[in-house]
Amino acid sequence: MKRKDSATKNQKYLAIFLAATMLLSVFVVLIQGSTNNNNDDVPTPETGEELITVPFSQIPGKHIQHEFNSIIDGLEMSPEGVTNAVYVDLQKTEGTPLEAIFGNRQTMNVSFSYGADVTKRYGASYGNETGFELHQIPEQKISVPANTQVMPYEGYQILDRTNGTYNIWNVVGSPTIIGPIQNVANILSILEGNSTATTEFDQLLSQADPEGNVYQEVAKRTNNSIDMSAEQYYRDLKKLDDGSYMQTSIYLNPKPEVNEKITAFQANSSERGVTYNVTTLDNITKLVISSDFESLYNESALLSI
Repeated sequence: MKRKDSATKNQKYLAIFLAATMLLSVFVVLIQGSTNNNNDDVPTPETGEELITVPFSQIPGKHIQHEFNSIIDGLEMSPEGVTNAVYVDLQKTEGTPLEAIFGNRQTMNVSFSYGADVTKRYGASYGNETGFELHQIPEQKISVPANTQVMPYEGYQILDRTNGTYNIWNVVGSPTIIGPIQNVANILSILEGNSTATTEFDQLLSQADPEGNVYQEVAKRTNNSIDMSAEQYYRDLKKLDDGSYMQTSIYLNPKPEVNEKITAFQANSSERGVTYNVTTLDNITKLVISSDFESLYNESALLSI
């Protein structure tokens, strides 16, 4: 019975991260918003055409070369207007309960018909229900339809993943970009210094430790998320060397009840086996809690912020 209870708690804890997977599923949203037919089914890059696997080295032009180890690296490539973004190191999820939520490198391969495993993933979404993703593909190869259409831009070759069936385009490199043509072009303009990346979350992220996390997310309050507990928030999850977990939450201009809850639950947190570290700097509250996976779930459920 104890084992069953433990599994149930893990499942409930994972539910906390479901909102993040919705953010990370922005790619499905952008495809739905980019179709040029009336098919009600959610489209995929598969078009019935034969796919061929091409090494990056055989694709002419410039390739993406940008650091890709945290959400900050993803935001540095993101055009202005990001409402939320998520970064996941899929290698670090393997063997953890988070693998069931975020999948692994093989499931990403299948989902995007890459023909190679994806080890890191970043997704950004915008208020106009569009977005893009960045994917790390260490094998440096990609599957595309035979006779793939190509659009040259700023010295890069933007590959049409569906040859005009849907608005899904790739630029290869480290990381690879995938998204609607305009979003892809906007990212390339940033990399070439012709436009600027979003700085929306800079103040929040100045208080974060971006490296070594399994998962990271940022979000800001919009008309569609007025119930958010802060003007902006950041959250990450890190697995420690001893097998325990550490979750960091940072709130910009939090509602009063956020700090009230943190103070109340910090008072007797040791009785629940959870370690608290709270710092406040002007209009930012930073909460770091650490414990085993189940206890971390319980504490997150109690806080509900």
